[in-house]
Formats: sequence, structure tokens, C-alpha cells
Amino acid sequence: MQPAVLFNKKLAGNWQILSDEMKKIKWRVRFIEATPGTPGDITFPKPNITFVCFSHEQWDHVNSENEKITLIENLINRIQRSKQRYVKVFLLMQLDSSNIQMLYEIQARLLLECITVDVLPFHNPQEAITLIDIIATGLFPDNQPSIAQRLNMEQRNNINDPTKLASTNKWVHLITQISGSRKLHLHDCYVLQEGLHNIYNIATATLPQLLDCSLDRETAQDVIAFFEADYVID
Repeated sequence: MQPAVLFNKKLAGNWQILSDEMKKIKWRVRFIEATPGTPGDITFPKPNITFVCFSHEQWDHVNSENEKITLIENLINRIQRSKQRYVKVFLLMQLDSSNIQMLYEIQARLLLECITVDVLPFHNPQEAITLIDIIATGLFPDNQPSIAQRLNMEQRNNINDPTKLASTNKWVHLITQISGSRKLHLHDCYVLQEGLHNIYNIATATLPQLLDCSLDRETAQDVIAFFEADYVID
């Protein structure tokens, strides 16, 4: 089954060409209004990932430093709201070959504000489709080739095997036992490892720290509840 895509209807210009290309490859595109519940621009509901879109035309039209600051503040707000809602957020950036410097300047400004986000630059709609397809396929198991699904299953079984001696395997197995509204997915384990590095940091993490790892609020609260209980680890 082809993935369902929620597409911000306010995106215009080349973004509309991108939506047409999605429909040509039979993706199920639905145009929606951006709301607090759907803050991203191009969203895949099943893997719960979103792309925040930014065009070189937005940057080209600013004429002063104050306008650049305002534009970056708005972008940061959109990224932060998306991180609170989705497990993974990407900044999809349309570049003009005559203004490649924009990519580095925007990345530098985001880093100055301590905003980390995966940036996906592209020059034309076909490049964007290729990038999005790779990510959507990787995080959307139903669309993966059978060999990729088998490799993922082997990897999952190996990582969650409590008999393995590697410290990473031990704590991943532990946190996958968290009870609550739902168990952690393998992707949740990876973002915890990437963001907090060890079991002590995970056990003592605050809600904002867990949200910064791209966990949704409900999952972050489950992690906190798990470690607040009296567990004895052999």
C-alpha cells in the first residue's frame, strides 16, 4: 500500500509541483490546513514523521537583518512545534544554485539558537521526491522491500536480546519493557540512545529532556513513570 501524505494546502509554487509528483507515483495525498495538531508541512501519519518546508524564495525576499531574524524565529517555532508532535522532523530546504550560501547561513543561525534538525536540501521536485521516498520507506515498514524487512527483524531481535553482554543491548532491552499506554518502538530506543547516551541519563531525564529526544509527550511520561517506580536491576 502506498503511503498516505498530509500536505499543507498553503504551500505554493514548486511545492505544488512536488504534490503533483507524489500523486503521479500514487501516493495518497490529502491537502489540509496547518493547525496546532498538524504543524508540519508534509506529514506521513503512519510512521509519524513530518517535513517542515523552506524555500530559497523566502530568504531571497528579506531585505534586512531584522527580517532575517524574524524569518528564523518563525522557522524555529515551526520546528519546535513539530518536534512536540512527531517522532521525527526534517527541514526540507529548496535551494537555488545561485544562493547555496543560504543553506550554511540558516544552519548556523539554527545552531546558535541550539536547534538541531536534519536538513534535506534539494534543487528540484524530483530530488525532493527521492529524499522523501528514502526516508518514508525507511520509517514505513509496510513499504520496505522484503530483504530490508528481514534485516530489520534480525537487528531488532539482536538488540533486544538480554543475554548479549554489550551495555547498549542491556539497557535497550530494559527500556523496551516499559509498560504504559504503549511499549517503546525500536526507533524510540534509538533516539533515546542518541540523545541521552546511557541508562543513568535516561533514568534521571526530565520531561523536557525526553521531548528533546523527539519522543512524544505520552511516551516521555511513560519513561519517567517507569523509572520512578521501585525497580531492582540484576
